[in-house]
Amino acid sequence: MTDSVANGLHLDRALLSEQIYTHIKKMIKDGTLEPGDQVVEYKLAREMGVSQAPVREALKRLVHDGIVTNIPRNGNFVSRFSTQEAEDARVGRVALEEMAARLACGRLQEQDLVNLNDLIEQMREAAERRDLSAFREHDFAFHRAVVQATRNTYLPRMWDIVEPSLRSFDILSDPAFKGDWRVAAEWHQDLLDALVSSTPGEAAALFARHAASLAGNAEGDLEDVLRGGQPAAGAPS
Repeated sequence: MTDSVANGLHLDRALLSEQIYTHIKKMIKDGTLEPGDQVVEYKLAREMGVSQAPVREALKRLVHDGIVTNIPRNGNFVSRFSTQEAEDARVGRVALEEMAARLACGRLQEQDLVNLNDLIEQMREAAERRDLSAFREHDFAFHRAVVQATRNTYLPRMWDIVEPSLRSFDILSDPAFKGDWRVAAEWHQDLLDALVSSTPGEAAALFARHAASLAGNAEGDLEDVLRGGQPAAGAPS
């Protein structure tokens, strides 16, 4: 049995809280709900055609994850992140992607390869169109797909905690990047190639440099950086 929602979402009553949690998180990721926006329990419940109880439960999980902040007597708000929190997220991302690359290297399944190659192709197309918004979404999807490819239960959850601050501070696909976005798309091909043909240690090092914005620049590629090249300011990763 399902509840139909005005925006087209269909919720299974047995999994309401989980699906509402995922839906709210998607609204935050795609910018429907922006940092600082209030997340009103009764309004969400009304829009989704459900009671407030599963919405309340979903919001508690989001608060626990750090994605939503609860201010007593004021309500729930999409979290804002300080500069220090953004830097902490960057450090966490480096460690997370390094571990994910080490675990995924040489173990990608056929569907993983299809998904990752498709995302790279979509980045190329977005770069040709100069569609930064689309490029950004494919960039995030690529890195999350690598984390998921580890088949580790906890790493995707850790990515979910870090991602909102990465988005808030444009740590991936920085709009200030002045280089060629087509080159930036090819960096991801280099990353995928490393997962397929490099050793786990080499792949881990490459992903760590990439995540730390030490990978690639407008004039070169990832291998140039590994040999001592310097990144362009604002380079997307």
